[in-house]
Amino acid sequence: MDLIRNAKGFLFDLDGVFYQSGKALPGAIDTLDYLRQKNIPFRFLTNTTTKNRKTLQIKLSEIGLKCIEEEIISAGYVGIDFIRKMCSPSCRFFITDNLKKDYSEFEENPEKPEAIVIGDFDDWTFDLLNQAFQHVMNGAEIIAFHKGKYYKVDSGLRLDAGGFVVALEFATGKKAQIVGKPNKAFFQCALDDLNLTPEEVVMFGDDLINDVQGAQNLGISGILVKTGKYHEGMVESSGIDPDDFINSIADLPTILNS
Repeated sequence: MDLIRNAKGFLFDLDGVFYQSGKALPGAIDTLDYLRQKNIPFRFLTNTTTKNRKTLQIKLSEIGLKCIEEEIISAGYVGIDFIRKMCSPSCRFFITDNLKKDYSEFEENPEKPEAIVIGDFDDWTFDLLNQAFQHVMNGAEIIAFHKGKYYKVDSGLRLDAGGFVVALEFATGKKAQIVGKPNKAFFQCALDDLNLTPEEVVMFGDDLINDVQGAQNLGISGILVKTGKYHEGMVESSGIDPDDFINSIADLPTILNS
């Protein structure tokens, strides 16, 4: 656990690590309080895009995870700058109405967009997916906030946005441009915000590809947390080798005090 004890700052996934199904996980609030007491800098890195950053900060505070908006780096937030750097193409958004408020500066073209933007979106139908397919076949780029496979809710595992993104990639032969984890630029944004180097921080997450491998690709140590979507056998079948494991984020204060 020396990697954790020697770190100058931490990066954390949110869903499955600090909360699940809208409730703080056991020990998560105490861990956050401990980090503040010890003045240990951190950022939450989340691919969750059902809510914009301000709404997410409010919801986290309501369940006891007190934080400020600037401590959250979300794929939805970074996506704004990502589209700006593409010279602000006209878009069709397959995202929630809450997140769409943050994208009002971009022209929305439901008929012939230059890009389709995909995030967490529960309203998919065959007709909508087919419309997205037709847009891409007509030349639109695919911008995806993430390609998550699944996540954990209280009732079990739930299909994530990546299934729809990959379906469109398969059908059109065009690769999506990914905004959030595991994009190196997404992790670099957090490092720049903390003013730390990859060797000085550790990433904690329950997703092998997006959290652990994504961090490792930039030289950041990736710790797999055995909550959320974690299950026995997932590491052995993945070909990904985490730098370490912890049972729960609740264990972090004990590790740091040892």
